[in-house]
Amino acid sequence: MAETLGVVTSILQLVDTALKAREYVKGFVDAPEEQRQLFSDIAALRPLLWELQQRVFAHPSRNNLQQMTPPLTKFEKTMDHLVEKMRPALASSSAWSKFSTQLTWTLYNKKRCILTSINEAEHKRHEAEREKMIDWATSQNFFQRQADIHSTWQPGTGVRLGGNYMVQWNPSMVVNQLRTRFKNTNVGVACVYLNHKETEIQTLPNLLAGLWTQLIVEKPIPSAMHELYNHHRMRRTRPSADEVHYILHDFVTTEYAKVYFIVDALDEYPEDQRDLFLEKLVAMGPAVNVMITSRPHINLVGFFPDLQTVKIRATEDDICRYVDTEILRSQRLLKHVKARPELRNEIRSRVISSADGMFLLVKLHLASLSVKCTVKAVRDALRQLPKGLKLTHVDAMARIDRQGEEDKKIAQLTLTWVANAKRPLLVAELQEALAIEPGTTALDCDNILDIDIILSVCAGLVVVDETIPVVRLIHYTMQHYMDDIQGSQFPDAQTDITSRCLTYLSFKKFEEPHSQDAEDLLLEHPFLAYSQYCLLHASGETEQRLQEEIMKFLDDAPKAEAPSLPWNYPDWLAAASPLWISTASNLGHISRYLLAQDNDQVKNPAVLSVATHYGYLPMVQLLIEYGAEVNSYSGRTCTTAMQVASECGHESIVQLLINGGGEVNARGGEYGTALQTASCAGHHTVAHLKHGADVNSQGGRYGTALQAASFHGHEAVVQLLIDHGADLNVQGGRYGTALRAASYGGHHGVIRLLAQNNADVNFHGTFGSALDVVLYWGHEELVQLLIENGVDVNARRGKDGFGTALQTAAYERNVAVVQLLLKYGADVNLKDGKYGTALQAASHRGDVATVRLLVDHGADVNALGGQYETALRAASCGGHSSAVRLLIESGAEEDFKQWKNRLEWRGRIVQVSMRSRRWRQPLLTSSTSAPGQMFEHNYRKTTKRNI
Repeated sequence: MAETLGVVTSILQLVDTALKAREYVKGFVDAPEEQRQLFSDIAALRPLLWELQQRVFAHPSRNNLQQMTPPLTKFEKTMDHLVEKMRPALASSSAWSKFSTQLTWTLYNKKRCILTSINEAEHKRHEAEREKMIDWATSQNFFQRQADIHSTWQPGTGVRLGGNYMVQWNPSMVVNQLRTRFKNTNVGVACVYLNHKETEIQTLPNLLAGLWTQLIVEKPIPSAMHELYNHHRMRRTRPSADEVHYILHDFVTTEYAKVYFIVDALDEYPEDQRDLFLEKLVAMGPAVNVMITSRPHINLVGFFPDLQTVKIRATEDDICRYVDTEILRSQRLLKHVKARPELRNEIRSRVISSADGMFLLVKLHLASLSVKCTVKAVRDALRQLPKGLKLTHVDAMARIDRQGEEDKKIAQLTLTWVANAKRPLLVAELQEALAIEPGTTALDCDNILDIDIILSVCAGLVVVDETIPVVRLIHYTMQHYMDDIQGSQFPDAQTDITSRCLTYLSFKKFEEPHSQDAEDLLLEHPFLAYSQYCLLHASGETEQRLQEEIMKFLDDAPKAEAPSLPWNYPDWLAAASPLWISTASNLGHISRYLLAQDNDQVKNPAVLSVATHYGYLPMVQLLIEYGAEVNSYSGRTCTTAMQVASECGHESIVQLLINGGGEVNARGGEYGTALQTASCAGHHTVAHLKHGADVNSQGGRYGTALQAASFHGHEAVVQLLIDHGADLNVQGGRYGTALRAASYGGHHGVIRLLAQNNADVNFHGTFGSALDVVLYWGHEELVQLLIENGVDVNARRGKDGFGTALQTAAYERNVAVVQLLLKYGADVNLKDGKYGTALQAASHRGDVATVRLLVDHGADVNALGGQYETALRAASCGGHSSAVRLLIESGAEEDFKQWKNRLEWRGRIVQVSMRSRRWRQPLLTSSTSAPGQMFEHNYRKTTKRNI
C-alpha cells in the first residue's frame, strides 16, 4: 500500500508543477491547440488522482489497488520526464517561450506525421477500392485496345477531310486526336472496338460499362455506382444493361459538357444486340456525339436521322507511305528494290490500283510480295494481284498450300484454332495448343513453336495484337471465308480441337494434388485456361467420335478440386454431375446416353435450369421427355426453370415448359415470378399472359412485374402490362410503387405513360413518393414532368422526413429545382418535417444561393420550428458564416436575455449559458462549429441589439 500511495502522491506533485506552467502562457485561450489540449488533459487527471489517493489511504489492503502500481509507476516516469523538461522554463518567461516553441513544434510534427500516414493509408484504400470497382464494372479495357491499334499507325497517314471535322481511315487516330485536343477540359472521349470473336464478353452491359470506365478517369466515382456495386457484389450478380446505362447517362450529363463516342466495326456486332446498343447511344442525349465505322449495309439512318456519312478510304499518299515502310521491313523486297529502283513505283502503282482504297488489301498484298525470291517473281505477282477480299483470301490460302509440308501443316492448324476458338486465344495458349500431341501424358516443351515462325507461315492471315497479346485473323471477312470452307477443307477441325483439349486435361500433371493457387498454375500452364472449353467444341458429330474420351472426362470432372466453367452460367454446382456438365455443353448424344444409363440424374432441377439458361430447346425437350420436374426450384436464388428462361428471353422454351406442366404463377427467387423476371429483363411476356399469368402477383425484389419493368425503363413492357390490367398503384417491393420505381430509374417515358394511365402521382407511402425520389436525385426535368401531371408541390411528408418538396430541394442544394417549385406555387413558409421550413434546411446546409432565393420569395427569416428552431440557429450550428451574415442582414433576430462570461476551452468548444431550451443560442452553436471568425461575427452583429 505504501508503494502505491507514494507513487500516486508523487504523480500529484508532478501534476501541480506542470499546471503552474499555465501561468506563463500569455493569453492561454490563444495558445496553440496542442498546448491547450495537453494542459487540459493534465488538469482533468488531477481530481481523479486525488480520488485515487484517498481510496488507497482508506483501503490499503485491496488487491486491485496494489495491481495498479506498475502502470502508475510508468506514468510517474512520464510525468517526471515532462516536468524535468519544463523546470528550466519555469525560471523565466523567455525560457518558457523557448520551451513552448519546442513543445509546440514537437507536437505539431508528430501530429503532421500521423495525419500524413493516415491520409496516405486512406488514399491507398480508396484507390484500391476504386480499381476493384472499375475492374468489376467490365472486363473490357478499351484503353489497352486503343493503344494497341494506334501503335500500328504509320506516321503521316490519315488526313483531315475538309471543314472543322476530320474523318480518317483509322478510328484510333480520331480517338487520339480528340483526346489530345480536349485534354484537361470537360469534354469526354471514349471508344469501343467491336470484334466478332469477342461477342461472348462484349455484352451490352460490358460495352456501356467500358465507355463509363474511360470517362471516369481522374474523376470521383459517383454514389450511384457505389450503390450498384454493393448491391450486386452482395448477391454475386451482374448489373443489367439498363442499370449500367443509367449510371453512364447520369455521369455524362453531370460531369461533361460534351462527349464523343467512337464505335469501330459495328457490323461485327451480333444483329440482335446491335439495335439495342444503338438505342442506348441515342438515349444518351444531345451532349453525346457518335462516330461509327461499319460496312455500308448497316442501316443507321433510323437511329440517327441527321447522319453524315463518309466513305473510309486509304488515300494514295497513305498507301505509298505504307508500301515504303514495308519495303524497309522486308529484307527480300529491300534487296529487290535496291537492285531495281523502278520496282518501288511499280509496287506502289499496282497495289494502289488493286486495293481500291481498302487498307486491308494493301497489307495482304504486301505480305504476299514480301516472300518473293526474285524481282521477276515480284513483277509476276504484281500482274496477278487479286481484286476484292475474297479473291485475296483465296490467293493467300493457295500460297499456304504451296509451302513445304511442315509449314503448311503449322499454318492450317493455326488457322483452324484461331478461326474456331470460342474466345480470342492468347499467344501462349496458341503455342501450347499447337504443341499438344494426342495420346501423350505430358507436354513436350521442346515442341513449342516460336510465335514469329507461326505468323510467318500463315501468309499474313493471322496477326497478333501486341498489347494484349491476342492472336486473331486479320479481318472478320477472313472468318467468314474460313466458315465457308471449313466443311470441305477442314472437316475434322472440331474433333481435333476437342481431342487436343481432352489430352491436355488428362496430363498426369493435373491429376496430382497441387499446392499452387489457380493464378500460378495458369501462368505455368497457359493452355489450361482455354482447355476448359473442350466440350463446347464437342457438340454434334464429335460427341460420337470421341464418346469414350468425353465420358472419361465427365466422370473425372466433378472430382476436380476447383472446377472451372468456361461458359457464363451463373451457378457452378459444388458437385456437378456428368449430366449437368453434358447438358450445359449441349451434348445431346452424350446426355441421352447418360439418361438411359441413370434416369435419376434428371431429378436434379439444376440440370433443366442450365439447359433453359442457354436456350437449348432440343435439350429441354429431351430432359422433359425423361421426366424432368419443370416446377422445381434450383440454385442459390431458388428459381424455377421457367423463371430462368424468362430472364434470358427464351420465349419458345417458356412455351415448351408451360406445355409440359410449368406453373406460370409459381413464386420464388429474387424476382418473385416468371412474369416479373421477364419484365425486369425487358422481354415481352405474351406467352405468360396468354396462359394466365397473374399480372398483379406480388413478391420478389420489385414487388410486381409492373414495378420491375418501370424501374428498368422498359416502356413497351409497361404498356403491355397495363393493357392486361396491371394495378398502377399497388404497393410492395423495394421501390414501393411502379411510379416511384420509374422515378428512381429516371425514365421519362415510363413516368409519362404511368401518369397518363392514372397512376397516383401524389401517393405517399412507406417509401415516400415519386416526387421525393426525383428531388433526391435532382432530376429537374422529372420534377417538371410530375408537376405537369398533377403532383401537389405543397403535400406534407411528416415530421420525420423533409416535410415538404421545397424543403427537400433546399436541403439537396438544388437551386434550379427550388426555383421550379416556387414557380409552380410551393409555399415558401410551409412548416413540416425535420427542418421546419425550407429556409432552415438551406441555412443548415450553408447554401447561400438558395437562402437568398427563398428570402427574395418571402421566406420568414424568424419562423420557429424544426430541429434547430430558427434558420439562424441552423446556419450557426453548421458553421456557415455567409449564411449567418445573409440571414442577419435580412432581419433575423435572437433574444440573448442572459449570458455569463464563462469560457471553458476543451478543443474548440465554447460553452455559453443561455435561455434556449435545446440549442441554446447561435452564440454557442457558432462557437462549437467555427470558433474564430464565426464567434466574433455573431457576437458583434447580434449581441449589440439583444443582450
